[in-house]
Amino acid sequence: MDKFVLYLIGSFFVIGAIDYITGNHLKLGGKFEEGIKTMGTLGLGMIGILSLVPLFTNFLSSVIIPICSVFNLDPSIVPAALLAVDMGGYQIADKLALTKEMGAFSGVIIASTLGATISFSIPVALGMLSKEDEKYFSKGVLVGIITIPIGCLAAGLWQKINIGILVWNLVPIFVFAIILGVGLLKAPHVFIKVFNVFGKLIMSLSTVGLLLQGIDVIFGVRLVSGLAPLSECTVIVGKIALILGGAYPMLALIIRIFKNSFERIGEKFGINSVSVAGILGNLASNLLIFGTYKEMNPKGKVVCAAFGVSGAFVFGGQLGFVSGVAPDMLGAFIISKLTAGIISIVLAAWLYDRENKEFSLKENGGISNEYQG
Repeated sequence: MDKFVLYLIGSFFVIGAIDYITGNHLKLGGKFEEGIKTMGTLGLGMIGILSLVPLFTNFLSSVIIPICSVFNLDPSIVPAALLAVDMGGYQIADKLALTKEMGAFSGVIIASTLGATISFSIPVALGMLSKEDEKYFSKGVLVGIITIPIGCLAAGLWQKINIGILVWNLVPIFVFAIILGVGLLKAPHVFIKVFNVFGKLIMSLSTVGLLLQGIDVIFGVRLVSGLAPLSECTVIVGKIALILGGAYPMLALIIRIFKNSFERIGEKFGINSVSVAGILGNLASNLLIFGTYKEMNPKGKVVCAAFGVSGAFVFGGQLGFVSGVAPDMLGAFIISKLTAGIISIVLAAWLYDRENKEFSLKENGGISNEYQG
């Protein structure tokens, strides 16, 4: 499956490139160009943080490993739960892991779902959404976070990780997910501030890493020893952009072919066409949904936010990153994110309908009682 996905994306990369050269007649050349042009944005956000990974690893290993050994947990789950797969989560988890398979599991699966939600999705979303939309987003994220352990379990079974080791290491992830979800629901403003600070800290560290690399390259002065080589960081960014050059045309064609079917499904779930487009956009990047979030109906906002926790980037930047650093994990990566993402759509729609039904019953009951009185 891993090679099939890569070859499929590679085929669309070739088709997109040819269409771009010949005048974009298939409307795929523009998507090819869009994917390649992400290299600059990716470099700004990733090169710095990847440069600092060796320093983070040395610091965390002295703190996390002793604590995890007491509970017989793999230390790799800690950085993976806090950092996105392409923001240092994979590299740090890989270095701290007790076994290669757990390093791959934590660094790819946990970091692409929970880690990406905490270090990227929540801080970015809360900086872009209006105050009135935050309640819908928080409810959706709560549902999405609850389904993360299900996706992780599916990926671990696909990897053939020992079931006892897998379940035991997922317990803290499940507990953390529940605390996080309840916190978002019960005290959203407190958690919003925490996530905003954490997100700004990550971006600041990334800029510092980029600054250190720039000074080294331009002036020939290495201010901090132990940085990851610039060549390694830029190669990762370049690989992601090339994969996106194929993934974007592929996703565009899928949406074009199945547009009517997706809209019919959206009608059955009670979400408008903008929400359906948002779910599909999530597959490339959840950044695409935040600009149109205000145009979605309330149910669509909750469902979109829920799917964005795990379903986001499955055919976007994360796919490009994973294919570059751990191509043998592509199958588990896709299965994990789509399993949790699809379940979150169903669960979010059901919970929204149930909550609205209970609210309606209470309102009608109140009116009835007043009338009887």
